[in-house]
Amino acid sequence: MDDRLQTKVISAGKGQELARLSHDLRTPMSTITGFAKIALSSLDDRDKVEDCLQKILQSGDHLYALVNDILDQGRIESGKVTIASDPFDLGEVASWCAGLLQIQAQERQLDYSVDSASIRHPLVVGDCLRLKQVLQNISDNAVKFTPAGGRVSVKFSEEEPEQAGGCPWFLFRVEDTGCGMSAEFMERLYEPYSREGLPSTKTTQGTGLGMSIMKSLVELMGGTVTVKSQLGAGTTVLVRLPFALQEAEEANADAGSQTLAEASTTDGWEGANRFRDPAAFATSALAGRRLLVADDDDLSREVVREVLAGYGIEVAEAADGHQVIEMLKSAEPHGFDAILMDMHMPLLDGIAATQAIRSMDREDVANLPVIAITADAFAEDRAAAAECGLNGYVTKPFDTQELLRTLQKHVGSTN
Repeated sequence: MDDRLQTKVISAGKGQELARLSHDLRTPMSTITGFAKIALSSLDDRDKVEDCLQKILQSGDHLYALVNDILDQGRIESGKVTIASDPFDLGEVASWCAGLLQIQAQERQLDYSVDSASIRHPLVVGDCLRLKQVLQNISDNAVKFTPAGGRVSVKFSEEEPEQAGGCPWFLFRVEDTGCGMSAEFMERLYEPYSREGLPSTKTTQGTGLGMSIMKSLVELMGGTVTVKSQLGAGTTVLVRLPFALQEAEEANADAGSQTLAEASTTDGWEGANRFRDPAAFATSALAGRRLLVADDDDLSREVVREVLAGYGIEVAEAADGHQVIEMLKSAEPHGFDAILMDMHMPLLDGIAATQAIRSMDREDVANLPVIAITADAFAEDRAAAAECGLNGYVTKPFDTQELLRTLQKHVGSTN
């Protein structure tokens, strides 16, 4: 193939990718604006408005996932993805996985289970965030492509190191009884924007980037992925990853972490969702707390204020970092229980404001929990936030339960 023809082929391929992306992004955007207009014209019909709002939320979640996939694929292709090496607990990951798709599985009448009982060394070192991303991608596909009455199982297991002194291998197997994949599609499974063209999958939304991203992340973490699938009989995805074990003293420090026996049940999911009912939450440790919310976007502050008010939390507002500092200086000692800090604000951004807070000559302020609530979603953004003294990190659009769990962790136990 000569250079001119190759250039045309590449250009045509990029044009097709752009057309697909345009379609995928415009579809949920059209749904959101369409149902918003329907709701506004049907304010006297409560049931119809509620139905519209539920569909807007579903489309918003889908659009958020699409944007994340596109950004991740771009970063992978440009070589900008870094893999962290931090201590974490596989028990916590199993508990998180148990609750990840529980609601969706129940709605689709699926038997969804997570088993981590065979993990002997739960305290490891690696990239917990990327592991969760891999597991979410695979499990989400399994649930999406399994019909009602089917089964989706996730199993964690452990293998001995391949050589003395090496890292043990941890296996993550996701098995479903769904529609399976054709042999022809399996050959291009990891190609970006690839989709199965079966009638049973044509109505399922997605960019076709998930498996490409998943495989790239697994390989960046030094692991392997194997996929077995039979059309009409289901799919099994096996991910093998090497994780170093935490040192004994680190393990002792984490002795209070969740056990694998707990994580092998759905207790983790129930705990993670105990904040869904504002009335039940009103008597919790966060009710009556006073937070300072800093964000230059009026609507973003309003969303946070309204959500937290439903759980008995009082909110004061600041539009930039300078206002945060001035409000803290004029506040009574312990006047605020925590700060929710946007990272990008005029005059003084979230990083600079947090550094200024940490240097203030007031113990109640210098030790005040500061939690990022930001649209910066990359690992290096989290690392930069931690280095400047932020205590927690929640990404926009935020999940209410995640925000409440983060607040509970940093504020709920303080006096």
